[in-house]
Amino acid sequence: MRPGGLQQKFLLALLFVGILPGVTALAVTYWSSTRSLKQAIGSGFQEIARSAALRLATAVDGEIDQAERLALVPLLAQRLLDSHRDPQTAAAPTGPAPPSPADTYLRSWAAQTRNYVRVVVADGLGRTVASSDTENPGADHRGERWWQEAMGGDGAAYVSSFRVTPDTGDYVFDVAAPALGPDGRTPIGVIGLTIRRDMLMKTILTIRVGDTGHGMLVDTDGTPLICPVLPPTSHLIHQALLDQFSPDQASWFVAEDDAHGDRNTIVAAAPVRFLHRLTPQSLGDTAWYAFVRQQADETYAPIYSLLATVGAIGLVLVIGLASLGYLISDRFVAPIVTLRRETEDLRRRFDSVAASPLSVEPEPVPSLAAASERGDEIQDLARTFHTMRTALETSLATIQTQQTQLVRRERLASVGQLLAALAHDLRNPLGVIRSSAQLILDPRRETAVKDEVARYVIEEVDRLAHRINDFLRYARQKPPEPAPIDADRLLDDALRQWRAHGGHEHILVDTAFGSDLPPILVDPAQVKEALVNLLTNAREAMPQGGRITVTTRRAASGAIELIVADTGCGISEPHLRRIFEPFFTTKEYGTGLGLTNVKRLVEDNGGTLHIASQEGVGTTCTLYFPCASAEQASSDPTEARPASEPSRSSA
Repeated sequence: MRPGGLQQKFLLALLFVGILPGVTALAVTYWSSTRSLKQAIGSGFQEIARSAALRLATAVDGEIDQAERLALVPLLAQRLLDSHRDPQTAAAPTGPAPPSPADTYLRSWAAQTRNYVRVVVADGLGRTVASSDTENPGADHRGERWWQEAMGGDGAAYVSSFRVTPDTGDYVFDVAAPALGPDGRTPIGVIGLTIRRDMLMKTILTIRVGDTGHGMLVDTDGTPLICPVLPPTSHLIHQALLDQFSPDQASWFVAEDDAHGDRNTIVAAAPVRFLHRLTPQSLGDTAWYAFVRQQADETYAPIYSLLATVGAIGLVLVIGLASLGYLISDRFVAPIVTLRRETEDLRRRFDSVAASPLSVEPEPVPSLAAASERGDEIQDLARTFHTMRTALETSLATIQTQQTQLVRRERLASVGQLLAALAHDLRNPLGVIRSSAQLILDPRRETAVKDEVARYVIEEVDRLAHRINDFLRYARQKPPEPAPIDADRLLDDALRQWRAHGGHEHILVDTAFGSDLPPILVDPAQVKEALVNLLTNAREAMPQGGRITVTTRRAASGAIELIVADTGCGISEPHLRRIFEPFFTTKEYGTGLGLTNVKRLVEDNGGTLHIASQEGVGTTCTLYFPCASAEQASSDPTEARPASEPSRSSA
């Protein structure tokens, strides 16, 4: 497939049109699916947190109910009532004594489960009425928070935060409920339960979400009260995370830092809301929350799976569209490529005809069967091209035949014109020579006359030789043999040869050679011949004398200029437009080939010739030649020399 070709563009367009909507749809699907998955995961976590909070509240409410039911047990209720009526007689002994029936009952009741560390029934003065504690049966509880809160809580229950027992190191919390008197409003004592945290941990430990998800119980101070992963004192819930908890209902959100070393984690939290009315100082003046989290990698695993699925679908879509596009583009582009090849072949044939019109033979027109059996617009194009090529082949054959005949006729016409001009230039001198020879043979003629006639014959013979040389130079086109040479040296040699011809006695010659000019790469003999011809034309334009100025300098374009200017009669505007036409001349004995030869010699050597003239003022001929490169200039060092001669004038 050609880079940047029609097939590639068609394939890219198809992929763009096909993939862009597909990718957009996949992206929207991924975005909406990811959002739905997050919503589903977060909602699930929220429901787990809400359920855990409800179970925690139910467990604590159950313990409050247990304390309230103990206050109604007749044995315990009677002891409290007796203590309330007669504080001196109902108090338990402060020293060692056998357990009372009430103590025995509490110990038996507490032993039914392993949740209780201590069960105490205290009267309104804080004295122990009954207790399951065998080590301190008659303790005074007036200084303990659970008794103070329950007695002064206007009938509300008290639940403490977690604490560590000094003797066993267990995590426990206190639950206290007031025991009401006969009127049902006035508390006459308090039932206090010291409960192991393990009772609530059972609720938290059952929360498992995958391999890494778990539940926690935290308070609004950021203390993890129950955490199955880390000890409570090893980490705290930071305030930024706590601020996202909803105080009224369960909620979920994406936490930048979940306080477990993970980021962008989906977490859920639900407040633990008790059915019983609690005192203001309950829970350590904080609130409890059930908190659920899971490591982000496991949480987002379904999303990553979805992303992989979407990516696979997109890749399959791209591969499918690319394959389909290649097949479709090949079907449409292949015939066009065939047509293009046929067009290139036809162009090469025309180029060959243009380069060598007489050597190209007609070729058969190739078939376009691959593009001519489609039944669509490309078939019409192939047929039209086939018809066009057939017509072009016929026209080309006709043009070749006509071109061959035209070239033959032009050659014959050129030869005829050349012979006619040559015959015209030879006829008169030959007649003069014949008449002069007859005079020389006449014995009656004087010797002086014969000598004058002989000199005239010599002049005519020289004139004929000059004409013949012009014709030979025009007919012979010898290829140049370039060599590096200085421009001022060329002009010096041309001036010496021109002076050798004579006829310059009344003409002043000024030279103005530039300094430090690089050499030019030309055929010295051919360029010198052109310069001599220009100097000769300048001399003939000044029969009464005048001035010729020859100059070398560097042009603005970087080329080297050789200038021959005269102060002769000049050339009229109509004649100036025809000076390079072969056989055009305004001289009596001219051949019209001088400037034609000069222009050919200059152009064959890679230069250009420009002639400017004003009638009655003079003519300026400028030759432009490019500078020789450093390698060319150093190839023949004997030819190059510094061109730094000063300007000079000579007659």
